[in-house]
Amino acid sequence: MMMMSMGYDPVNAQVCTGPTVKPTINVSANSLTICTGSQAKFYATVTNCGANPSFQWKVNGVNAGTNSDSFYTTSLKDKDNVICIVTADPSFTCASPNKVSSFGLVINVSSASPASITVSPSANDVCPGAQVIFSASAQNASSSLSYQWKLNGANVGSNSPTYTGNHFSDNDEVYCMLVDSNSCSTDSIQSNIVAVTLKSLPVITINPGDTAVSPGSTVKLNVVVDGTLSSFTWMPSQSLSDPTSLSPVTIPILATTSFVFNAVSGDGCNVSQKAVINILHNLYMPNAFTPNGDSHNDVFRIPPKTDIKTLNEFSIYNRWGSKVFSTTDISKGWDGNVNGRKQSAGVYVYVINAVAETGKFVFKGSFVLVR
Repeated sequence: MMMMSMGYDPVNAQVCTGPTVKPTINVSANSLTICTGSQAKFYATVTNCGANPSFQWKVNGVNAGTNSDSFYTTSLKDKDNVICIVTADPSFTCASPNKVSSFGLVINVSSASPASITVSPSANDVCPGAQVIFSASAQNASSSLSYQWKLNGANVGSNSPTYTGNHFSDNDEVYCMLVDSNSCSTDSIQSNIVAVTLKSLPVITINPGDTAVSPGSTVKLNVVVDGTLSSFTWMPSQSLSDPTSLSPVTIPILATTSFVFNAVSGDGCNVSQKAVINILHNLYMPNAFTPNGDSHNDVFRIPPKTDIKTLNEFSIYNRWGSKVFSTTDISKGWDGNVNGRKQSAGVYVYVINAVAETGKFVFKGSFVLVR
């Protein structure tokens, strides 16, 4: 009785109408020398086998692998012989013979321990911006090594057993890939992963942070700290009434000045914050107005021809902190009324949030409504 292959129909099979061709198969490996337990990878390349050939891998004559043009295994022993037999697609009737075998690949399996790599940092739990040196130590390796450092999976550093960085974020992951060209395995070997831990910095806020004043004005700088400080300094200290205070008052400001608050946290980390006081040479707000209907000084407003380029807000508040007037139109001002009702005489506070040639600023002051 004649046996037939699955999927092959001799009745409907096509007859070869051209010259017959001999199938060929070549087998290659990722390496002919591996370590015990390392993965060996084999690949088959065929010609003249039709669209859907089938494959049978063999190790020392014993079937292995699956019907695939590749074969992976971690169970090879020294001097094992690997071949692959390809059977041409049954519908490709011009193949003759329809089955061929590759040459055998003899694999050298070393019993030496495979190379490994360990990474250690010079420090951890460090201040943001601190320099950290990572050192790689290779075990069971030759002197012919190459290194590829990784930061969160991206290549960094150079081909060196050390990597230095200082721009880390909390929980960044650093590791190293090692290749030993003289080892029994040339596969890349990954080190342990080191997670960078950063100390928490106190959050420092200076009020006002960006403001503008008329020449000769003084400003009180209030520092708010969320966290702990062990020490701090102000720069320029000579421009403050008390540079040892968290709420110093400036000397009369005649030019735009940047005040820098430098501090050391309870964990010993450096942190700083800056406040800029700009000078508005053409902004002279009146200190009083008399809304009595005599067409003279009846409206409290921003004088024309100032340094302001864009007005984001001009608001006025009464002594209880209630807003009685607000506008973004620099040509408009307050007439002393709210919903048609005259407001009482007294001190009021104004806030100007705007953009000038020197940048954004917030300008605050007070004035008197006289009845």
